[in-house]
Amino acid sequence: MSDTRDVLSAFLDDEPFDPNELTEALAESSGRALLIDLIALRHVVRADAIASVAPPRFRRRWIGALVAAAVVLALFGGYRIGELRAAAAAQRPPTPTVIVPASSGWQ
Repeated sequence: MSDTRDVLSAFLDDEPFDPNELTEALAESSGRALLIDLIALRHVVRADAIASVAPPRFRRRWIGALVAAAVVLALFGGYRIGELRAAAAAQRPPTPTVIVPASSGWQ
C-alpha cells in the first residue's frame, strides 16, 4: 500500500515516478479511491492555505483607504510645512550686503 501511496503522491506533486507503477496502482479500485482521497485532501489543504494568506475584501478596502489617507496627509503636511517656512523667512530681516565699519570716535 505504501508503494501505491508513494507513486500517487509523486504523480500529484509533479515529482518523477515510474509510469508502470502508476498503471498498476490505478488498475486496482483501492488505488483509484486513494487517488480521489489524495486529490480531495490536497484541495482542502490548498484552499485553507490560500484563505489564510489572502486578505478578505474588506481588509483590502481598508488598506486602500489608509494608503489614500496617508497620501493626502503627506501632501497636506508638505504644503503646510512649506507655507510655515515661507512665512518664517518673510519675518526675518534681510541679510546685509554691505558692512559699514564703525568709526572710532566723534568728530
